[in-house]
Amino acid sequence: MTDLAEIREEGVILQVISEWGPWSPCEQCINNRGIKTSRGYCRLKRNINSTMLEKNDSVIIYFFRESPMLPCKSVLLQSEFPSISRIVRYLPEFILTEPCKKCPRVKKRKKGEKFRYAKRYVLAEGAHLAVTCPESTIETQVIWKKDALTLKKGTAQSFRQKDREARVMVDTFSTLYLTDVSQEEQGNYTCYVDNINMMRMKIIVISKTRLLTQDLVAISFAFLRSDLLRHTVTLKLSERGNW
Repeated sequence: MTDLAEIREEGVILQVISEWGPWSPCEQCINNRGIKTSRGYCRLKRNINSTMLEKNDSVIIYFFRESPMLPCKSVLLQSEFPSISRIVRYLPEFILTEPCKKCPRVKKRKKGEKFRYAKRYVLAEGAHLAVTCPESTIETQVIWKKDALTLKKGTAQSFRQKDREARVMVDTFSTLYLTDVSQEEQGNYTCYVDNINMMRMKIIVISKTRLLTQDLVAISFAFLRSDLLRHTVTLKLSERGNW
């Protein structure tokens, strides 16, 4: 006899229902109109025959008397009645949406308001960089901009005319990524957390040719200095020999 048949024999009737949670705050607001949501959680509700409840003291009656409503994904249900658990544990949960007008007020940025953080990065051509906006969390609203252009979250962008492969991206966690940078990715980047000026960041990209030239100059200077030092030591030793 299956679990369900045994439960029915004991006078217990099971019913799958949705238990609705509270409404969320008004979100996705445009012109003070948004959407609020409520989630319907899958629940297994029991009804016990009153006659059987008084006369029967079985394990099944005791279990459901102590558990008038169980989550469909209940570990306890899976342990005690696995065949029923297999039926209900994968039932979907539902989301109900309704329009709303009580959108939260967004703090307006003051013109000329200073940024809390300032950073400066000097990168070589072809370098990579990942930056997280300070004081941001999963719950906060983060906006990244390059110069005056807003960088869309989850969308990679290219600022090159000849090479359209995307090099700048803001992921879904609001982290800014610069990959294989060139002069086109150079500029002023700013981030805002909940409409607060949070960080101003200047990116400077140096060409590989310039870096190579600087390295050669540095090496040449080091050799020249070493050569001068060697000649100076030789000259002093010669002077001592003449004494």
